[in-house]
Amino acid sequence: MHTKLVLLAAALLAVLAPDLRADTAVKCSVKTISACPKIGCSKPGSPLAATNSQKRTTAIQGGPTEVTFSDLKDLQADVDGKFAGGPIVIKGEKVSSYRNMKAAPRKIVLSGLKAGSGSFSEGDFVELVGFIAATKLPPHPNTGESVNCKLKDEPSNDYHINITPAKNGDETEGVVVEMIPQNPDRKNKDWNLDKLKKIQAGQLPVKIQGQLFFDSEHKPNTQKTGKAGGNPRRFSLWEIHPLSSFFVCLSGSCAKSTGWKALQDWTPSP
Repeated sequence: MHTKLVLLAAALLAVLAPDLRADTAVKCSVKTISACPKIGCSKPGSPLAATNSQKRTTAIQGGPTEVTFSDLKDLQADVDGKFAGGPIVIKGEKVSSYRNMKAAPRKIVLSGLKAGSGSFSEGDFVELVGFIAATKLPPHPNTGESVNCKLKDEPSNDYHINITPAKNGDETEGVVVEMIPQNPDRKNKDWNLDKLKKIQAGQLPVKIQGQLFFDSEHKPNTQKTGKAGGNPRRFSLWEIHPLSSFFVCLSGSCAKSTGWKALQDWTPSP
């Protein structure tokens, strides 16, 4: 009898509780990154299609708005607060969690959010200054993701880079930024992992620009020990993704608008 009650309770919980699972990819037979569609391996109209499409959006207008690490913390709290009471309804559509937002409700939920520096929306062109996290993972390709049609080779995948506000920071103190394989500087290898790892080793300041993006497929992870599992270490799911510009301060101390070297123009010494 006890076993039956436990099974019944579990079944009721599964029905009544909000669906907090991320959307899943679909099978696709794409063989090259050039043939991979903007939604990658996802079902058209699905939450994952909306997420993948945002990861591949590269159009920018005007100059970037400065965003701070404190802003990115505020923006995470804004999104968490919207779902604190459970599912919400956006224009008649029930959204169970931030992990299950289709394109239309996603745009509404992730627009006009308040942070210390002002109002931000997903897709804003922003700029962030920091350092590549000293621990734990170096910059690396995220192989096999649905956005890049599950391709496994390094040139066909995003570069995952964790940026922290201070030198010698841990990933849990930072946020993620990503270089996509479609970027011209990635294609011609002027943006490459060797350069990024040298910047990380020297703990040189970096200035990055690109699209503000909310990684709704994951959860924040601030556990410094143990395996990260499926959730990369970072305090906020807000990313700059894709990057459009990456600068390095080779002197170690640069003014706001002077002294920075574009990554594609830098040739490290052997």
